Amino acid sequence: MHLTYIFVLVLAGMLVGFINTLAGGGSSVLYPILIFMGMPIHTAIGTSRVGFLAQGIFSVAGFKSKGVFLYPFNLYVALSAMTGGLAGAWISLHTSAQNLTRILALIMLLIAFLILVQSKIKKTHHNPRLKGKYLIVSILVYFVIGLYGGFIQAGMGFMIILAGTLTNRLNLTQANSIKALIVLVMTLPALYMFAVKGFVNWQAGMFIALGTAIGSWLTSRWSVKINEKYIRLIIASIVVVLAIKLWWYQ
Repeated sequence: MHLTYIFVLVLAGMLVGFINTLAGGGSSVLYPILIFMGMPIHTAIGTSRVGFLAQGIFSVAGFKSKGVFLYPFNLYVALSAMTGGLAGAWISLHTSAQNLTRILALIMLLIAFLILVQSKIKKTHHNPRLKGKYLIVSILVYFVIGLYGGFIQAGMGFMIILAGTLTNRLNLTQANSIKALIVLVMTLPALYMFAVKGFVNWQAGMFIALGTAIGSWLTSRWSVKINEKYIRLIIASIVVVLAIKLWWYQ
């Protein structure tokens, strides 16, 4: 693998770590970068999951060490999301490259909108709703989220945060802990399915994961000095430009 190619992969991973730490939706930038570098879209999606897996492992470990785990609720919804993820990955693998590319471009426009409005979501401090009918509804909701995540994964974090805050009245930290676990358990089988079909470039995935770790760490240290409002606007604009370019990309 050429050094320039490795450098771009690490840089792309750093960009994902930066975006995910500040706003979320980093995969909506990573996918088109990999596609424009010559990767088929199925390989771009499969390879990106290597980075998502690494990020999920460290995130879950971090939340657990801080005592934010919400057991057994997190286990129920994670298993539901994993089941949906398996179905979603199967659908993705059986969707033509052209259709998948067009779907991704449309999803990226939605993600750009979510990046802009995410900060307007009200933070809740109510008691979490984790049992009874709320648990049943959550299992169904997270199955659908897992289905989408297995299919393409871009922007799935936004959906998990919305589900956690609106359905379960979780605070942002609790919702992020659920997101970390779901990303981890859903990525494992989806990554396996893509790998079996030969749609994972493991070398590229490892360099992306390295860059993501570096970008996340640096941004977490410097983010207090960054005007988040303007950063969100810049990121959303980049996503829109990439989406338009991707729509017409052959």
